[in-house]
Amino acid sequence: MKPWWVVVVVAAGCDAVEPEDDNLDGLVTQAVTAGPRIVINEFMPGTSGKIELYNAGDAPASLAGWQVDDIAGGYAPKSVGSVTLAPGAYFSIGYAGVNTASVDEVRVLDASGVVQDTHSNFYAGSSLLGLCFGRLPDGGAWAAQAMACSPGATNGCAASGACDDGNACTTGETIQSGSCACGGGATVSCDDGNAGTTDSCSAQTGCAHTPVNCDDANACTTDAPDAVLGCTHAAVSCDDGDASTTDACDAINGCAHTPIACDDGNACTADAPDPAKGCTHAPLVDGTPCGNGDACRAGTCTAPPTAPDHAELLAMPRRDKVLLQGTVVLPDSFFEGEVLIEGDTITCVAPSCASVAQVIDAAVVRTNGLILPGLVDAHNHILFDIFDETHWSPIKAYGNHNQWTAEAKYKALVDTKQYLNGEGSPANYGCEMDKYGELKALIAGTTSVQGSANPGNKACYGSLARTIDQSPNGLGFDHMQTASLFPNTSAANGVCANIASNETTAYVIHVGEGVDATARAELGKLGTISTTPQCLLAPQTTVIHGTAFGDAELTTMASHGMNLVWSPRSNVFLYGGGTDLTKTANIPLALSKGINVALAPDWSIGGSQNMLDELRFADVVDNAAWGDQLSPQRLFQMATINAARALGLGAVLGSLEVGKKADVMVIAGDAADPYASLLRATPRDVRLVMVGGATLYGDSAVSALGAPAPGCEALDICGGAKFACVAQAGGTATNKLGQSFAEIRSSLDAGLAAYDAMDLSPYNFAPITPLVRCPAAAP
Repeated sequence: MKPWWVVVVVAAGCDAVEPEDDNLDGLVTQAVTAGPRIVINEFMPGTSGKIELYNAGDAPASLAGWQVDDIAGGYAPKSVGSVTLAPGAYFSIGYAGVNTASVDEVRVLDASGVVQDTHSNFYAGSSLLGLCFGRLPDGGAWAAQAMACSPGATNGCAASGACDDGNACTTGETIQSGSCACGGGATVSCDDGNAGTTDSCSAQTGCAHTPVNCDDANACTTDAPDAVLGCTHAAVSCDDGDASTTDACDAINGCAHTPIACDDGNACTADAPDPAKGCTHAPLVDGTPCGNGDACRAGTCTAPPTAPDHAELLAMPRRDKVLLQGTVVLPDSFFEGEVLIEGDTITCVAPSCASVAQVIDAAVVRTNGLILPGLVDAHNHILFDIFDETHWSPIKAYGNHNQWTAEAKYKALVDTKQYLNGEGSPANYGCEMDKYGELKALIAGTTSVQGSANPGNKACYGSLARTIDQSPNGLGFDHMQTASLFPNTSAANGVCANIASNETTAYVIHVGEGVDATARAELGKLGTISTTPQCLLAPQTTVIHGTAFGDAELTTMASHGMNLVWSPRSNVFLYGGGTDLTKTANIPLALSKGINVALAPDWSIGGSQNMLDELRFADVVDNAAWGDQLSPQRLFQMATINAARALGLGAVLGSLEVGKKADVMVIAGDAADPYASLLRATPRDVRLVMVGGATLYGDSAVSALGAPAPGCEALDICGGAKFACVAQAGGTATNKLGQSFAEIRSSLDAGLAAYDAMDLSPYNFAPITPLVRCPAAAP
């Protein structure tokens, strides 16, 4: 093997290498391509062979520890030496191991023994001796043919033939005679015949076919490349399949779907968009107000028919089954509908009861009014209701209930009541007094009265309105205890025992009546008067009045679930001089604490003559003293369902519900505002009253509903033609159930006149108060 040799040529002005080995003859720099890399640039096979390395990168490279070699396992590798090769510089090493007779390989390995470049699979016969294989240009692709050797210099031309100029956009290049350049090729055609692409050529990557930009900036077209046309612009379909929208396209914003106007200008249809039909126009419920006092009927706004100013009896197959038609008023809502009554029970409350089989033979009443539950008077002294404030008024405003009772005329009035009631006297007018009070309540739509009549449980107490705290109340049970006076310890213990055994479900007692500290302290005493402390502070206890109570007392009541009965007119009469409307219970505060509040007139002496009057007075107090915090609906609830609950009877009375007792009143009024209509009503406006399904009072036009025997009486109530069924079947001289109203009134007037004639006091009290005091006619 001949010694290896190195040929180095250095271009002018370049520091190509730092010699560090005696075997180095020199280095040459040459223009380089981008990227740092050491490649085999040229080699000569045979015994005089050489291998030329080239730095095709753009940074110096240290070759310390590198080796050149032929095929793995072949001739021994040779160390390059400590050489630093500048970018574009050559370094040639003599190497005789490259075989010219068979397939061989040329390699360069870095200091770690990793092959960095190789040339293989060539066959060079002896005829190639003296020729080299190399890259054209330097660092480029390997030439297809042998070329003249140029160690340390730019590679020479291949002998002849095809070559690659490295430009992917040319084809068919050849070695150019004289210049050794690779050229003469034809331009590659990149036309793909597709009008939907832009054709171009890159020297590095060749042909490219980029889809043309077909966006015409119109949101109403779908743009797409097309092989023939170049671009297509199809119109966008904005149809959303919804007939209730108008579909349109805007070039900037695209599709828009605008709801169509469905208003048909008819106030009696509910207009709504419909995806299938476009719009629907459903008729509103008949009776819906549509302006100017008109109402909807069959989808058309028409003036209401002139309804009779009374209820009408349309059919009467029987009296024990009655269908009422009109505006049905519930605690929280109202609607046009029907109420079916069978016996003493409500069996249907609905917009129509036609599907109820039992309606087939019911009497039918077109009320032309509002159907409400009968009012519940949660507190009254019914035997005093033959009197009113014309018989006695306090001489001044008082602080508590222990004061005004000492007035001489009031004591005389009490003596008169007790005498007529047979309390230590030979007189026996108690039934007449009770029934007179019941009838005063009944003509005002009140069907139940907590009346505190004495002695208890007389049969005559159940003839008209329910005297609800007595056993003849038509309910089959009496679990109520009442107290007009504050109890002693023994009485309190008895009530507590009854509450504990569920014998008493409502304990109704006067507490806190007045406006001073004495009255205010009574709630605390009620909690301590019993042996078991606070057993009377219970949900079963209903406080009457509570006018003196403030935040502390009302908080105590609320915490124990107690109820409150409010009697504003009596409170103002006794403790406000008849004019100070603030002298009554703080109802807004009580309601804010969740206390159940009922409304009641107390009695007709300084209180209201009936529940309708008390409702109106309560509204006056609310408006003047509290800024109208109590709605008509809330007042209606106080006179019905709240009162029934306060008396422990919410499950059977107080609202129009299936299964409850058929205690019903009908009044004239505005179907669109029934609660306010109740506040305006007077007994003349009451068109029908039923207690336990029995018709007892109403317009003369429906008097046939009353029991035929012993018969009903015609009444003139403030100019209204009414009837009342006062006399009951089974009357005797003892129970007095058979008395007519005329007989009751005559007996009471005669008895009161006879008492006055005895001159037992300096005061005369005849005659008794009228059944109703009619409002003064408008001037």
